[in-house]
Amino acid sequence: MVATPREVVDEVAPGIRVRYRRSEPPRPYTYAITVEAEVGEDIWTTVRLWDNADDVNEHHVHRYTRQEGKQNPVILEFRSINEAIATAKKEAQEGWAEIVRQWLQS
Repeated sequence: MVATPREVVDEVAPGIRVRYRRSEPPRPYTYAITVEAEVGEDIWTTVRLWDNADDVNEHHVHRYTRQEGKQNPVILEFRSINEAIATAKKEAQEGWAEIVRQWLQS
């Protein structure tokens, strides 16, 4: 059975959103949390990504730049997938303004 993603999108400011995606049960879960900026009428680009796409137990954060796009990941250590997801959500929700500022200056 193929897992289907669960997705929630929060608009945190005009033209800025945080998107949460997680696979459906059974465990282990894969996830991706992104901060996205609107760059045209209903055209969105990712400016930061947290995920475990390469391995369910390996958690990454990817920075994006305007000129070079997705950067190599920084590997993060967590005790569980739930801890990784919670941390990424908090960083995205609370830090989106600085994340977008850094992207705009890149």
